[in-house]
Amino acid sequence: MAAGRGHSRPGQADALTVREVDALVSRLLDEIKIPFTSVGKRVMGQLTDLKKVLAADYREVPGLPRKPLLRELSKVVETEIKSHRDIWQSSWNNPGCFTDWAREIGTREIEVRAEPYLSGAGLSLRGFFCRTALGDKAKFVIFLNTAHHPGAVAATFGHELGHYIYGALVHETASMTAFMEGAFANHLLAEHELFADSLVALSAYSRDQIKTIGRLDQVEPGKSDTFFKRIQKVNEAIGRGYNLDLARERLTPPWRVCYLTSMIHFFKLRCALMETTDL
Repeated sequence: MAAGRGHSRPGQADALTVREVDALVSRLLDEIKIPFTSVGKRVMGQLTDLKKVLAADYREVPGLPRKPLLRELSKVVETEIKSHRDIWQSSWNNPGCFTDWAREIGTREIEVRAEPYLSGAGLSLRGFFCRTALGDKAKFVIFLNTAHHPGAVAATFGHELGHYIYGALVHETASMTAFMEGAFANHLLAEHELFADSLVALSAYSRDQIKTIGRLDQVEPGKSDTFFKRIQKVNEAIGRGYNLDLARERLTPPWRVCYLTSMIHFFKLRCALMETTDL
């Protein structure tokens, strides 16, 4: 048995992995230009989430969706998301196009409300969905907070759309509301949340990209340098596609960390989907 292993509870990283993750996080903070003096209470909260995402083996998390559901989702991504990529891409800078996209694929049950929300704790909310009745029609309403970077808005829309598809597959029709905030580690415990994230992961990253960048599975002692270089490549790929530079954007430190965490989360999930379900 390797030193430092075997004494942690299930779901906990061992001491060696914790040290490796801490070293990796320090390098990532330098990469996105967050000085140690900026690490206040809010940043520490985001770093806790980042560390859990880095340490987790996504192939074994409790919330990994069932394979039949993921295969159905993959069909939707291929036929409805990627085939309408022109509308999807225009949505990054024009949130009104999300409604056009839903109508283009013939889904009139979805209604999108997109507006900036900054007051109070509003920025912490990226979006949410609710099932409700508008007039005499049942609607699946998606709210998007456009105060965020367009790339984050697009990811939020994909996540909420994933909830819509999940409900259709498992025949979930009850009135409910689910909020997307900034704690991705919590998603690892719930199938409906990881299913929704899987739509974003499958849409954002191809199998060829994973092969080019290299998989991100679990941080292992002595391998953080490889992990760091692969995260750099993920950051570059998303940056080019969404015109996002975490080191230069006018973002507060907590949101730089949150966006970085989301990139890593979706890529690690995509790697897990490819390995466990061959998607």
